Amino acid sequence: MPSKRFKLIVAVMAVLTVATYIAEPFVGARSYDELRPAAPFALATIDGTTFSLGEHNRSVILLDFMATWCPPCRETTHQLQTVRATNLAGAVKIVSVDVDFTETSDQLAQFRISVAGYNGSAEADGWYFALDTPGEYVGPKYGANALPTLVLVDTQGNIRHSWIGITQASEIQRAIDEALRPA
Repeated sequence: MPSKRFKLIVAVMAVLTVATYIAEPFVGARSYDELRPAAPFALATIDGTTFSLGEHNRSVILLDFMATWCPPCRETTHQLQTVRATNLAGAVKIVSVDVDFTETSDQLAQFRISVAGYNGSAEADGWYFALDTPGEYVGPKYGANALPTLVLVDTQGNIRHSWIGITQASEIQRAIDEALRPA
């Protein structure tokens, strides 16, 4: 039979582990410079179209791995509104991918209205909303093991930058500007 002290130590470690996991997105974004090929994917959007990474290779693509219930994801979406307003739809496309397989298109559409500010399709503005699917598993292909995760894909189809946690629009915009500069 474990002692009371042992049980207390295990309980404290469990609480600290859970607290670290919950607080991680709020403590500050981690940022990674990369240059590796982006994994191809195609996802059905909530507007009935299909977003295929290969069909948008003349644009910079910002992948936003999120879930509607995630408070840091909501804040990141507000930052993405600023990024979206700063860039032409043809030059930069945002793809918000809900990685929670339990969520529905209706929930994501409601999120788009209440948080992103779009009452209807945002695809004409270059912002796509899609649910990840068990057959495609886009999130894991891009290392989205924490929410929110942003991944910037350049016009050559390479991952240029990744962020985990809440990321400011100015930091995202700097990476976009760099990706748009001619080589």
